[in-house]
Amino acid sequence: VNANILRASSDLFGTTLSLPQPENSSVVIDTLDEDSAAIEGILRIITGKEFPSLSTVKEIAPIALIAEKWEMRGVLSILRMLLLRDPTFAPANPLDLYWLGCRLRWEEAMKLASAHSCDKDVYAGPTLHPSLSRLNPMDLWRLTRFHRERRNEMDRR
Repeated sequence: VNANILRASSDLFGTTLSLPQPENSSVVIDTLDEDSAAIEGILRIITGKEFPSLSTVKEIAPIALIAEKWEMRGVLSILRMLLLRDPTFAPANPLDLYWLGCRLRWEEAMKLASAHSCDKDVYAGPTLHPSLSRLNPMDLWRLTRFHRERRNEMDRR
């Protein structure tokens, strides 16, 4: 990928690539800890190639987390818009969406996911749903409080 594209789409690369570089050197980005499919998705988005097929929150999450790490606000805004505007994501994956919304501090995603999570079992047997086990305690408390309030509201009817 051309360095100018990386520079324009990522604050991290913009800063890194603005540092003095030896003449006639190529930039090698070591990405040992990122998923190659997620990196390909990001590169497709920033270079205008065919958009990757993203049908679940679990497919979007790794791309969004790398975009956050690499400070790619444009990619994040595209993914957030996709998650919030496509009517299939929240009902199909509300707990995964809640986790991602909490992780990225997307309040609108957290609220949408909460509303769609009321019919989901937050406690999958003796343990939490896998997405919720990764939440910080305050975000988990917010979701369980929301569920309790909804349940109490239904009981009053």
